[in-house]
Amino acid sequence: MSVHKGISNQLSQKNREINLFIQLDKEREAAIAHAVELCEANQPYSTDRINELSLQINELAKQGSIPTRTYVTEQMVEEFVEKKRK
Repeated sequence: MSVHKGISNQLSQKNREINLFIQLDKEREAAIAHAVELCEANQPYSTDRINELSLQINELAKQGSIPTRTYVTEQMVEEFVEKKRK
């Protein structure tokens, strides 16, 4: 019975990690979209929030079953916007 409970607890933990990853990744994508929008409008923007979320995701990934995310620079945003314009 304790083996079953142990497996159940492990699966519950993994499920929480995956759900947290999904939430953080959605927030990160929204932050990227917002930065791109501001850049396209020639408004000031920051990648700080994107990278805060990337850090949280990467810390979660250290536990094994979550993919990592790349940190984003302002240059990366600008290059993306420039490519979109072409």
